[in-house]
Amino acid sequence: MINEKYQFHSLLRYKNIAHGISSKFFGSIKKDEKSLDRKALAKFGQNLSIVEDVVCMKQIHSGTVQVVENNAELRFSDTDALITNKKNLPLAVLTADCLPVLFYDPKQNIIAVAHAGYKGLLNHIFENTISRFVSNFLSDQKDIIVGIGSGIERDCYEVGEDRIEEFRKVFPSFKDMFAKKDGNFYLDLRSIARQCLIKEGILEEHIEIMDICTKCNPNFYSYRRGDKYQRFASIISLV
Repeated sequence: MINEKYQFHSLLRYKNIAHGISSKFFGSIKKDEKSLDRKALAKFGQNLSIVEDVVCMKQIHSGTVQVVENNAELRFSDTDALITNKKNLPLAVLTADCLPVLFYDPKQNIIAVAHAGYKGLLNHIFENTISRFVSNFLSDQKDIIVGIGSGIERDCYEVGEDRIEEFRKVFPSFKDMFAKKDGNFYLDLRSIARQCLIKEGILEEHIEIMDICTKCNPNFYSYRRGDKYQRFASIISLV
């Protein structure tokens, strides 16, 4: 953490993007079930040297991806990923246990954000996002850099056996998706996310995963720790 924010080593190498993940220092980016705290979001953006309005989503745990052309709409409804090739058009994902994911193609100069909880993974949010890189912007999957931010770790994410069976049906070839301890099941979102990305052609060496559990780390909001509406932001922008 530097200046109350978290960043990916793999993305810091590129000077034509700005990015970061907020901590509680910046406050909750979400006020309640429906509204965002734009002042808190702007405060965090300024910390990243971003002065433009940040484009967000009304996230619904779907597999839907929206291409963003301008900031005429600052919050897209019913989507869980945003992608753009426009400069000075920052994109954000809000989370509090789900995985916040940042994408960057340095060859085509494309960025994206995605919200990946268990429903998003089952709804193929990664597959659909990468498909947009290829179909809309002619990216080569092997060029895309991916940063998976702080989220709930496996040992803190207890689920029912029915949830495990859902993942077995959707991803029958995946390994290490869960752990079983004392008759209880624990889902590993990070492992599933990594395997989804690799399956779609992302190079393993281009995937950086933050080893930070939101439920354990008090710097972050956590739904499972009782933060019902509070959220932190993960932002990326072409500059």
